[in-house]
Amino acid sequence: MLIIKVLILIHSLRTNLKKERKGRREDMEVEKRIVVNGGMRLPIGYRFHPTEQELILHYLLPKAFASPLPSSIIPVFDLFYSHPLTFPGDQKEKQRYFFCKKKEVSSNEHRIKILSGDGYWKPIGKERPIIACGRAVGIRRTLAFYETNKSSSDCNKTRWSMTEYCLAGFASAKVFGEWAVYNVYERKGTKARKQRKSRDIGDEDLSCSIHFTVGSDHETGPPPPSPPTSADE
Repeated sequence: MLIIKVLILIHSLRTNLKKERKGRREDMEVEKRIVVNGGMRLPIGYRFHPTEQELILHYLLPKAFASPLPSSIIPVFDLFYSHPLTFPGDQKEKQRYFFCKKKEVSSNEHRIKILSGDGYWKPIGKERPIIACGRAVGIRRTLAFYETNKSSSDCNKTRWSMTEYCLAGFASAKVFGEWAVYNVYERKGTKARKQRKSRDIGDEDLSCSIHFTVGSDHETGPPPPSPPTSADE
């Protein structure tokens, strides 16, 4: 009887071990399907394409105040450490988004050097406000990547660009650091940028349900509605 019990125990352990290994393989297969090069891959047919107002109010604002995010679709990654070709995520995606601590531009060189020494990011154009509910909630600026020329001291402007979004008008945001969200992409032409700009202008008032007094003693929300008049009644 003792031998039979031992054999049954060994068989049970082997069965459980096989199930555990199978479960691990299935988990790895699932991870391969949803994670690409360190970034999350969305299901086929889905795209993460927020408006600028949604990006500021629903992602960057909660990140700055250490509040829960709608999803974990935007990874934290130091963009100023390496060449854009090595950034995580699916290279086939036209636009990728990252959280990163904001870097200040050198006043002498007007650029932000990356730590790998492969080049630098340079702001181009003017900073522009992001408007929601009639007030500025963020600031946008565009940076272009210049690649170091190995054979000379010159740097060549590449097609890599990124748009930096920072908070504006939230006094307590600095408590948790100067977080920014970056949209990284390769420039293909002017048509896509015009379409993007037109869509953002049309959608700028879609996110007005956000309460602007979060974490700030100095910010007030939209004015309360006026009481009904006799004409309205």
